[in-house]
Amino acid sequence: MQHADILIQNGLVVTVDSNDTILEDGAVAISGREIAAVGPTVEVTARFSADQVIDASGQVVMPGLINAHVHAPDSLFRSLVGDMPLEPWLERLWIAEKRFVRAETVELGARLAYAEMIAGGITTALDMFWFPERSAEVARQAGFRLVTGPIYFDMEEPDGIPPDERTERARAFLQEYRDDPLIVPCVSPHSAYTVSPQYLEQAAALAAEFGVLLHTHASETAAELASVRERYGAAPPEHFDRLGLLSERTILAHCVHVSDEEIALLAERRAVVAHCPVCNLKLGSGIAPLKKMREAGVRVALGTDGPVSSNDLDLWLAMRFVATLHKGVSHDPTFLDVRDVVRMVTCDAADALGLGDRIGSLEAGKRADLILIDLNSPHLAPLYDVYSHLVYAVGRGDVSTALIDGRPVMLNRQLTTLDQAAILASVRALAPQIQDFLSKNTH
Repeated sequence: MQHADILIQNGLVVTVDSNDTILEDGAVAISGREIAAVGPTVEVTARFSADQVIDASGQVVMPGLINAHVHAPDSLFRSLVGDMPLEPWLERLWIAEKRFVRAETVELGARLAYAEMIAGGITTALDMFWFPERSAEVARQAGFRLVTGPIYFDMEEPDGIPPDERTERARAFLQEYRDDPLIVPCVSPHSAYTVSPQYLEQAAALAAEFGVLLHTHASETAAELASVRERYGAAPPEHFDRLGLLSERTILAHCVHVSDEEIALLAERRAVVAHCPVCNLKLGSGIAPLKKMREAGVRVALGTDGPVSSNDLDLWLAMRFVATLHKGVSHDPTFLDVRDVVRMVTCDAADALGLGDRIGSLEAGKRADLILIDLNSPHLAPLYDVYSHLVYAVGRGDVSTALIDGRPVMLNRQLTTLDQAAILASVRALAPQIQDFLSKNTH
């Protein structure tokens, strides 16, 4: 008999592998960071003994969810700004960020966001925010898998880095984290309207040099589209392409306002769209042409965006929105099969982040990033189609356990690597200062 560190048994195992294998009474053996075996409980338990056994009776065992676009430390500003278009919304938010975003508050906001995401079944996120090295260190401590990296912006505040020094600082970050088991470095120029062409080119060159992702915003609002066209004579995707930004390593958040020609360009370049339906609706930005994108072969993953624009980091809500919204606008109830939706936050998202060989499905040899979902609730009975349940019935409160890189980060709804009470106390102490400042400095 082989030895495993953790054995999860008696669960309904949804592997999301290439064959969509589902095991009615399945088990997962974990050794170190990796999955050692996946199979029927009777077979796996006959092969493996373990130091820790988790009984998953009455629970779904599946890959952890992957959030393809977020601004995690913005959790400190949740609900601070609302009910206005993106441009004035950003102006108001940036007033607060310039005053309160500093290294220690980024750490606090990151802890709050990782606690929320882990509790909701998210085990990996692609983040864009100031002081990425601080978010990375918090993620290491929390055992959270984070894709993040240096931000490009045509201003110094709030991190104090002049635009012409960002590439040098960025290179140091990429070198430091290039072999980290949990932190996946990327390059994050904010957008076409906040980053000058010369710095966009520098960001693209740096991403190519290190072979990492380039993460940016594109065509989120009609106002952004008009502004970029006026300044550069092209819409954001074409502008990025001219500067060498579009490739299979590029992730563009939003892409709400894109033409058929731009969709074809994204498909040709193999770029990824991080679709964020909840925040796009909340900000009145519009509805991305997802059906056209998928029919054209554009790679699409799903994101929550930041907790200021969407107010939470709930991928289950995003899954339900993406399925129902696009069936409605396309008048096609067959569009987006429930299995396709689940793939958008698991294996497809992993491939989009360049991590498909490591995470996104439950298979031997992959990292042990997985979650358990408790089915013992009225809204989850009876169970006929587990995929339908995952998209249309499961909520983040149903997640009971989460493991990342083979480490339990939540057991029986209790976080094990983050002190939730201490985080909430610190956040609640800071919040009145933020609110008071904003009320005195905006009209």
